[in-house]
Amino acid sequence: EREASRIPGSLHIPLQHLLERIGEVPCGPRTVVVHCASGYRSSIAASLLERHGVPDVADLVGGMAAWNASNLPAA
Repeated sequence: EREASRIPGSLHIPLQHLLERIGEVPCGPRTVVVHCASGYRSSIAASLLERHGVPDVADLVGGMAAWNASNLPAA
């Protein structure tokens, strides 16, 4: 999935590894935006991050499909 298209500068953490790698998620003044191909897994990831104390989380609704349809930069 990530090889097909990705947001430049994004950090790839598969949902099944999110909790064991939560320390890699930047917590700071910027919003953490989570995404996947369609938006399903990212909604779960956003919920998990919020429940584990990440202060400002947003889910990219529609995932990479919506991102690419909007002609936003992708690598």
